[in-house]
Amino acid sequence: MKKIASFCLVLALLLFVSGCTLKDGSQESLKFKPVENGYALYRFKGSSLQDTFTVPDTYKDEKVVEIMDFAIANAEYLKTVVIGENISIIGDWGIVNCPSLKEIKVSEKNTVFVSVNGTLYTKDLSELLFFPNGSLSVETDADGNTEGGAAVLPESVRKIGNNAFYQCGNLYAIKFNDGLEEIGDKAFIKCGNLKNFAFPESLEKIGDDAFSYCDSLTEIIIPKNVNHIGDFAFYTLSGNVKNIVIQRENGDDMHLGKDWLPLMKGEVNKKCELLFEP
Repeated sequence: MKKIASFCLVLALLLFVSGCTLKDGSQESLKFKPVENGYALYRFKGSSLQDTFTVPDTYKDEKVVEIMDFAIANAEYLKTVVIGENISIIGDWGIVNCPSLKEIKVSEKNTVFVSVNGTLYTKDLSELLFFPNGSLSVETDADGNTEGGAAVLPESVRKIGNNAFYQCGNLYAIKFNDGLEEIGDKAFIKCGNLKNFAFPESLEKIGDDAFSYCDSLTEIIIPKNVNHIGDFAFYTLSGNVKNIVIQRENGDDMHLGKDWLPLMKGEVNKKCELLFEP
C-alpha cells in the first residue's frame, strides 16, 4: 500500500512540474495546477542569473490562464516579467516581493490586463494592480542622504489593488489622481520611505493594512468622503505622526477598523491623536 501511495505522489509531481535549462546552465522550475479552461502557474523558481521570466502561454497543449498567489514571489533577481495573451486571472499575491523588478510586460492581445510604463493595470486602466519597485531609482548624495522616485497615477484609476505597492522601498513620493475611490488591503504596507502625500477628495475607502509600517509619514489628512478605514490601516509600532485629521464633524457613519491608528515613536503604546476638523 505504501508503494502505491509513493508511486501516486511521484506521478503527481511529474504531472505538474516542468523545467528548462537557462543560458547560464541552471534549471528554471515551473509548477502548474489544473484550473477551469486550462492551467494555472503555481510556482516559478529561476536562477539568480536570470533577470527575465516569460509566463508560458501553454502547458501540456492547454492554455495557461492564471497566475496563482505567490507564483512569482521573492525573486530578488528578476527585472522583467512577461505576461502573454491567455492570462485572465492574477492573484492578489501573484507577483510579490520582487524588489529589483523594473517592468511587467503584457501582450497586446491580452484582453484583461495592460502594462503602462512597466506597471500592471486592468485593461481599462481603472485599477492599478502591481507597481514594480525597481522602476524607481534611489540616489545618495555626498552627505549620505538618500532620495527615491515618485509614482504618478493616471487619471483613469479608480482603485489601487491589494498589495499593489507592497514593500516598495524605492517609493519616496506618490501623486494620487482625482477620481481615485479605493485603496486596497496592504496596498502600501512597509513602504518605509514613503513621505507625506495628499489624498484626493474622491477617496471613499482605505483598506486593511493599507499604509501600515510607513514610518516616514509625519502628516495624514483624510478627506470627508472617506467612509471606511480598515483594520491596521496606518498602524506602526514607532510612527512619526502625532495626529491624524479627518475632515468631518465626527466619526458617525464611518467604519473605523481595529487598531488603525499608529503608535507614536518614543512613547509606550500611545496612539497618535485623532482629530475631526470639517
